[in-house]
Amino acid sequence: MWTFAIKQKMTAAILLFSVIGLVMLTNMREQRIATRISAAVTSIYEDRLVVAQYILRLSKQMEGIITVLEKERGMDSHINRHLADVAAVNELYEKTILTETEKANFETFKQLCQAISVNNKIGNSPAALMAARQAEETLQTLSSIQVEEGKNQLDDVLSMTNFSNILSYLELAILIIIAIILQMLVFASKTIIGAKKPKHEHMN
Repeated sequence: MWTFAIKQKMTAAILLFSVIGLVMLTNMREQRIATRISAAVTSIYEDRLVVAQYILRLSKQMEGIITVLEKERGMDSHINRHLADVAAVNELYEKTILTETEKANFETFKQLCQAISVNNKIGNSPAALMAARQAEETLQTLSSIQVEEGKNQLDDVLSMTNFSNILSYLELAILIIIAIILQMLVFASKTIIGAKKPKHEHMN
């Protein structure tokens, strides 16, 4: 019986260490997931919502340039002021994290802004107007990218949250099973102790 008792104690010790290990792994996993979720949410704000505001500001400047070129041809100073504001916003835009598609479209936008500036200086208003309209279309493409990327990042956050919930349920089930096994070992130990106790017979 003593060998059986030792085996029970070894089993109980292994199960307890398993519980401790599982709790530690759970804590580490939750910290990693929390870090990833925090980074994703921060990216949604800094690289999507803030950039959406930049695109809105750029769109307003492009509308102003188009208005000047359509109605007030030759107003170089007005267009230069708009382009100066565009350049300032572009610097902020470049500091954000860009996808490859977004980077390509943003480079196209900057080239179109340069084309507006050059054609405005030489007095080629039709070419400047064409470039401004193309730049406006490029901004619409960039806006669509923001919506798509923001949705993708939100889906990633939800996916991480759902995966974390599933693992939490699984870990809870494992802990319950371990607790049941430990309880069975305790009952078995009590049975062995009871069996080892000598029976006192009362002689008349």
